[in-house]
Amino acid sequence: MRQRLLITLLVWLALVLTVFGTVVFFHVRQDLQGDVDQFVRDKAFLLGQQVNRWSPGAIFYDERPWRLDRYTAFGQTFDANWKLLFKSTRLSEPIAPTEKLKRYMTHPLGVVHHDAIGPDGTCYRMATVKIEHQGQFVCYAQVGVLLSERDAPLRRLGFWLGGIVVAALLLAWLGLDYVIRQWNAPLAALSETARKVHLGNLSRQRLFAPPDAQELAQLATAFNDLLDRVEATHASQHRFVADASHELRTPLTILRGEIEVALRRERSPSAYCEVLQSNKEEIERLSRLAENLLALARVDAGEAIVKRESVDLSRIVRGVREKLDPMATERKIPLRAEICGPAMVHGDAVALESVVFNLTENALRYTPAGESVVVCVAQADAEVRVDVQDHGRGIAAEHLPHLFERFYRVDPARSREFGGAGLGLSIVKALVEAHEGRVEVQSQIGHGTRFTVWLPKQGPISSN
Repeated sequence: MRQRLLITLLVWLALVLTVFGTVVFFHVRQDLQGDVDQFVRDKAFLLGQQVNRWSPGAIFYDERPWRLDRYTAFGQTFDANWKLLFKSTRLSEPIAPTEKLKRYMTHPLGVVHHDAIGPDGTCYRMATVKIEHQGQFVCYAQVGVLLSERDAPLRRLGFWLGGIVVAALLLAWLGLDYVIRQWNAPLAALSETARKVHLGNLSRQRLFAPPDAQELAQLATAFNDLLDRVEATHASQHRFVADASHELRTPLTILRGEIEVALRRERSPSAYCEVLQSNKEEIERLSRLAENLLALARVDAGEAIVKRESVDLSRIVRGVREKLDPMATERKIPLRAEICGPAMVHGDAVALESVVFNLTENALRYTPAGESVVVCVAQADAEVRVDVQDHGRGIAAEHLPHLFERFYRVDPARSREFGGAGLGLSIVKALVEAHEGRVEVQSQIGHGTRFTVWLPKQGPISSN
């Protein structure tokens, strides 16, 4: 990145300096050209004024003052037929006028600037003027200078501009390289610190940037936020694995112990049946735990919702009541469903059924015989509400904030009795949040518990 940034800046600087130097060069060249043209034009008029109007061949011309000028000038005069009348001593041979020049001199202004090539191949910049006196033609006066004298300052200017561009690029390269290295030093330090981060020091190692490096501070803050999330996720996974291992170890220990006791000596068929029945209960508990762990794994992987479709929560509540009615009858708990018409939401029917099923089954497990469980579906302004109300002994206030944590159980002994592992409410919360909803709980000791699920109501479907 440092090299790409350095090269990019140098290329742009070179382009800017090149454009600037080109503009300066051509501007100076244009000014210099105008200065040369004005010089030869003025000298041509001066030469014409020194011609005798009655005898153009006679000229009062002195070249010595011209030697002090900034350009080496020479002069020629011609009559109306372009016959040479006078030639400067600085010219070894006269420069014959071209046919193009003769045509141009018919212009009313009577002044023409042009380039010419002498007999020896030397290039000149010339001005030819028509001299008249009181409307009468006197002569054509012509003055020129060497193009090499005009181009010499341009060559020096080009040399200096090229040298300045090269020097500027060299200085810019050194300065930019130093600045980029200084800027890159905190970034290198951040990279070195980031390489030292591992699971062993995840809670201690963080990135720090200088206060004056705002961009790096933002990068360090974002990376530290990521480390915080990774640390929280790692701690959660570690705790989850430990709790899951504990939950799996208990039924496996029971299974192994009961089987070892049964195999120590011969037993009656009824004794073996009791062992198998106990094993069956533990296997069912393991199956439920495995299913819950799989459900949580799908939630963590973002696969809680397989497909989204229009779902009627009223129909789901009726189906759950029918499935759990045998359990309610067995426990002598009246199970009622209070439904006020269709309650449409947009989501996964299987996941939503799992939410209602877990809450209702949980209410039936912790409600004493003779008390009722009520599942109510109602509609608010923009939400659908599902209430699961039981009349059990209630939950203490200190437990309510932790109810939806994984493997959290208010009464481990009773949870063990009913085969729970403390995952049902965690699954409920995860599935509801996956549907952009929320779940709430209210409970009082001796007055029962009510779980409330809020889900966004499905908007109207336009018909084509």
